[in-house]
Amino acid sequence: MTISRVLCAVTAALAIPAAAAPAVQAAPAPASDRPVHYVVAADESASLDPTDVDREREAVGAIAVSEPSNRSTLEVLGFASAEKEGQTAVDKVCPARALDALARAKTADCARQLRRREQSEGAGTDFIEVIRQAVADLRTAPDTDPRVLFLMTDGVLEVKDSLKYRNLDARTAQDAAEKDLADALAEAAAARVQIWPLGFGKADEEALKKMADAGYRAGCANLKDARPRPHMAVDPQQISGALQDAFATARCYYREEGGSKRPPGELAVRISPLATEGTIVVEKGDPAVTVKYYDPRGRRVDPGTRDADSTYAFTGQGTATESLRITRPLPGSWRVALDAPEGHRDKAASVSVLWHGAVRSTISLSEYAPAPGAKVEMRVPILTREESVPDPRDLRGITVTGTLTGKGIDRPVPFALAGDGHGRFAGTVTVPRQASGALMFTSTVSAVGLQPDVRSQPAAIFTAGRAVEAALALGGAELHPGDTHEAQLTVTNTDTKPHTLTLAFADTKATGLTLTPRHVTVGPGAEAHRTTVKLTVGDHLGFRVRTDPTALGGKIVVTDDTGVVLDDQLLDVVSVSRKSNPLKWIVAGAALLLLLAAAFYGLRLYTRRRAARPRGTLVLEDPWGRELATHPVLDGRAGWYRFDVEDDGDSPRVRRSAQGEWAMRRTPEGDVQLRRGAEESVTVRPGEGASAGADLVLKVVDGTPSPPPDTWSPYASEVGHPDL
Repeated sequence: MTISRVLCAVTAALAIPAAAAPAVQAAPAPASDRPVHYVVAADESASLDPTDVDREREAVGAIAVSEPSNRSTLEVLGFASAEKEGQTAVDKVCPARALDALARAKTADCARQLRRREQSEGAGTDFIEVIRQAVADLRTAPDTDPRVLFLMTDGVLEVKDSLKYRNLDARTAQDAAEKDLADALAEAAAARVQIWPLGFGKADEEALKKMADAGYRAGCANLKDARPRPHMAVDPQQISGALQDAFATARCYYREEGGSKRPPGELAVRISPLATEGTIVVEKGDPAVTVKYYDPRGRRVDPGTRDADSTYAFTGQGTATESLRITRPLPGSWRVALDAPEGHRDKAASVSVLWHGAVRSTISLSEYAPAPGAKVEMRVPILTREESVPDPRDLRGITVTGTLTGKGIDRPVPFALAGDGHGRFAGTVTVPRQASGALMFTSTVSAVGLQPDVRSQPAAIFTAGRAVEAALALGGAELHPGDTHEAQLTVTNTDTKPHTLTLAFADTKATGLTLTPRHVTVGPGAEAHRTTVKLTVGDHLGFRVRTDPTALGGKIVVTDDTGVVLDDQLLDVVSVSRKSNPLKWIVAGAALLLLLAAAFYGLRLYTRRRAARPRGTLVLEDPWGRELATHPVLDGRAGWYRFDVEDDGDSPRVRRSAQGEWAMRRTPEGDVQLRRGAEESVTVRPGEGASAGADLVLKVVDGTPSPPPDTWSPYASEVGHPDL
């Protein structure tokens, strides 16, 4: 906004009485609706590597899919130098055309014509000719639209072999070239062409800065960070990212990177709650890579996705660079899932997001009737479009400035406001001693990537004999829909007649708020008259109420009979949240108890069944306890384990048999049940024996029994024999 427009607004405001509601300047058209006309000039000199050219092509494709307006135009030029008759320094690679869906898809194919020139083709670096060509082409764009030249180069001005300087010595040729470059840059400035250089390789950053400074200096916003400046890429892999940084700044967009990785895999980018529109850009490196997008709630977003709040537009699918543009995006972390067929997974894909946003603010003054020379503090809280306090990450780069104008003040008095890191800015200004009547305080919230938010608040110089004074005490509170919070209004009326004060909301989106009473009448001579004012939160506030507390935006303003502001209170000390449903927690608790009970029962059942599985080792002994044979039970299934006891004389043994005479199983308590044929089973403890026939005892032991000790002696027949 120009100074003249601000002064016109102030003059109009001073012509009317001070009002309770602050003035809000009309917002300009959204950033995406305003077309921008671009020329991307890519270096084709012989000093480039093949990978440099590939990155230049990718950068052009990224710009094509990132630009939000279909009415914007893009032209691509390649440049080197003309050193022989018939050569030209500039190649028209892609003619200027509006960036509709077809043009965006075709730009990547067109940009493949960018190349590295051979020495015989004119391989120098002639900035002069490419700037002149770009300026000539951009002159045809409407005067009201921004004109932008992105200049990618890996070197410095090099025209020593150029045809037009052939007959000059080296020193004279260089001087002439530098003068021609200065003239070309002056032509760019006169034609209102911004120059945004992108340097890589051996490019001279200082020389590129001089080029940016010599072009048209007014950027997309009246901010230092929005003015043209060079962007540098340390290596070829960063060329596209650096050009996107320049594009974002030239377009007044924020840009955040989300990393890179080879497919298959996932990447993520964060979209700020301040964003009103955003574009997720995926540089895949290979057209065969496919991308799936998931919003912060985990829902997949496809070309056919529709919802009440957001719109989605896909561009470049099937090309090396694609994008998803979102209006009113859901804030939070967006996931990007990458996949690719075998043979197409060798290149890393990267993701970034560009977004433009808006904030809401209001003005609160420490004094609405200051005396000349008094200090007045202006407080400006900032909220997101979702009526929440911005995250500290989203406050980066935001500046708030104030101005004071009014009767008797010759020129606007500027002052700065400092932030507390939590979305509230404050600054103090001294009212000029010559001020004599109506005052206007104006605040401007601005940043690259944010639509400026401008607010104005009337006030007036204190006049003797003022009869009514008021003070509103609100106090902090956390409320739920349906709750009521009490505030105290204190009024002193020294007049001889009654006065009626009005309480009203200003600058708030919370349409469901009510004040009771809205009008307070104070009789003559009243001193410190107190009135309880009830602030009620309705069921429908005009924005989504979350479980987490959300600070209210705007303020409560107290005015007298004539509309003069007596006091105000910011509403950000009051927060609202959705009341938790106790039934939900009861149901959740009951479900959890049932789940735990089911898990306990299942575990117990599993344990009992496992305990009942046949296990252990079958041991045959003679009546004196000598071990004759062992047989490990290897089957872990539930049921009876069948086997035979074979007594062939000196070498009895146990052999598993599906139709065996014997059967064994375990009880849940760990005991052993043994059964022979049709006889009734007997239950024994592990290690207890049961008769298995003449002179044989059958036992079941847990684990594998240890081998008997070496008890050899010359009287072996006596060892271990109970009767000898």
